[in-house]
Amino acid sequence: MRPAIPGGVVMAAAVLAIAACSSSASSSAPASSGPSTAAASGTVSASAAGTTSSAVAAAEAAVKSASTMPTTIPETQSLPSAPPKGKTVLFLQCEEVQCGYEGDGLKAAAAAIGWNLKVLNFQAANPATLVSALQTGLQYHPVAAFFSGVPQEAWQSEQKPYAAAGAVIVDNYLAATPSGDGVLAGRGYASENEQMGTVLAQQQIANSGGAPAASLIVSVPTYTVFDPMVTAYKAEIAKDCPSCSVTEDDFTLPQMLGGQLVPAVVSAAKRIPNLKYIVTVDGAFTDTLPGALKAAGLAGKYQVISGQGVSTDQQNVLAGSQLATVSGPFILGGWQDMDMAIRFAMHLAPSPGDNVVPWVLLNKSNIGKPSDSYDVPTDYPSLFEKLWHVG
Repeated sequence: MRPAIPGGVVMAAAVLAIAACSSSASSSAPASSGPSTAAASGTVSASAAGTTSSAVAAAEAAVKSASTMPTTIPETQSLPSAPPKGKTVLFLQCEEVQCGYEGDGLKAAAAAIGWNLKVLNFQAANPATLVSALQTGLQYHPVAAFFSGVPQEAWQSEQKPYAAAGAVIVDNYLAATPSGDGVLAGRGYASENEQMGTVLAQQQIANSGGAPAASLIVSVPTYTVFDPMVTAYKAEIAKDCPSCSVTEDDFTLPQMLGGQLVPAVVSAAKRIPNLKYIVTVDGAFTDTLPGALKAAGLAGKYQVISGQGVSTDQQNVLAGSQLATVSGPFILGGWQDMDMAIRFAMHLAPSPGDNVVPWVLLNKSNIGKPSDSYDVPTDYPSLFEKLWHVG
């Protein structure tokens, strides 16, 4: 999975129709109509007055808050006793490298409590393989099955069998929160991605000091989890920087997997007059972008901001070729998965902390050591073990 393809994340996009090609269109609101947000792929613009000083101050405060490293894990509720021994959980792993980090977290958490982890593979590009893996997994009598990014309609046929077996399915990182029999809500849904999109816009406004600026936001809409992020980014820019303009450029999954996305972004950037910011929904999609811009003679011309970024994005930030990125706490997420499974097995109510992705806005001052799975606080295993009365 990428960060947030765990990124964050990976979203199993092939269950949706794939657009035939990238798209970019623009529409400008007339001066009298105020801010306007173009749907799907397009441009947001308005000719109202520039950003107010209060809006800039608010953006700076939001960036500072989002950049503060957490000192504890989202989960705070102790178990009434240690978990029972010998239970089994499933992790269904897609073909993306980032998928494995969540599984690494589950494996470590299972070892800490004396449970078993069974890993079954599936292909994000072929949702039927997920259904098959879920069916196979029932023979291991699991407490729960975990995976990320596959829309519920692709696997809902397995809800009743899991419910009948006394087990649950948890699917993280989707635009819509799964629900119904045999399902528990995980994390990384629309509300959190909206927050991330808003912060990316606030980072831009804080960096520009509120000056009018043109930006390009890059997405792969096959991964529907990013739609709320794009919408929130454009809405925040329209609200607090009405004289800014935003062009959205959407690319297909084949373009991304075929290495064509970054060259296409460079070409798109060249076409946009006075472009200053390139914002991408997932850093793993565009971690080579600063190098490609340099090769095209465009080094330093644009500020690059990304959603959940891998270690290369973080290294780019430290090197000054990227302004900021967002952390992807995927291994820690595996421990959150296990906390959900434990509480379910012990017939306890779900805990809200397990539904939170503890992401951080990363900049040159707070990154420290880059990591594909950026998990803070670093003592999270002992914090979970304390809640579980083990270790």
